[in-house]
Amino acid sequence: MDERELLEGRLRELSRISYERDIPRHTDFLSLSEQSVFYDMDRRDIASNSVLEGGYEEAERRIVFFLPEYADAASEAEDAISLIKVEPLNLKFSDVLTHRDFLGALMNLGIDRSKTGDIITAKDKTYIFCLREVEELICSELLRVKHTSVRAEAVALSECDIRPELKDMSVNVASERADAVIAAVFKLSRNVSQTLIASESVFSDGRVLRQPSASLKEGARVSVRGHGKFIFGGISGNTKKGRLYVDIRRYV
Repeated sequence: MDERELLEGRLRELSRISYERDIPRHTDFLSLSEQSVFYDMDRRDIASNSVLEGGYEEAERRIVFFLPEYADAASEAEDAISLIKVEPLNLKFSDVLTHRDFLGALMNLGIDRSKTGDIITAKDKTYIFCLREVEELICSELLRVKHTSVRAEAVALSECDIRPELKDMSVNVASERADAVIAAVFKLSRNVSQTLIASESVFSDGRVLRQPSASLKEGARVSVRGHGKFIFGGISGNTKKGRLYVDIRRYV
């Protein structure tokens, strides 16, 4: 049994328990590839209501919540997800800390990646979304990241005030095809764009995008592994030669 089959089995089991016992159940944090497995499943295999939450609107890593009719998705997310704010003890002498630095520090504590969601870094602080079950461990044991001494404390989900920086762009494309748009946004050849799609490295709203000829929906959040993310804003105009201008909001 491969990893996909194991995940499908786990999702079906959590959904069944939620439905039969009339109680909420949820997964750990899922990557985009894992979320795509959930989206691809036959809806008849999902017995209960389900939503995906990651702690904030723009979250990439998300949890699937299986909910009885009486349960509120926002309340269940607040119960399951913690937000840890991490700050250097002395900002003046701190390293420039990256996502990778924090991920490595968490792994050194023995925390599995599935227990943590997005990690959002800025110059003076970092926010780590995690499952409630590892909150205490992170707050008490995360004392150093790289060569920098830090303090970690749990805060309300609403306190996360770092948002991704977006750059507005207008790109010239031959068509609305996904491969054409991706090539234009990231300055790639169409062949490279098509190869990325064929290797299941492109996600649109959490789903694997499998067809190069697929048209992107206005407002779709597109993630291309190894290249970045953008929001597709739709067609904004035409050129005299019949090409299209499309609006893009690219994550910086």
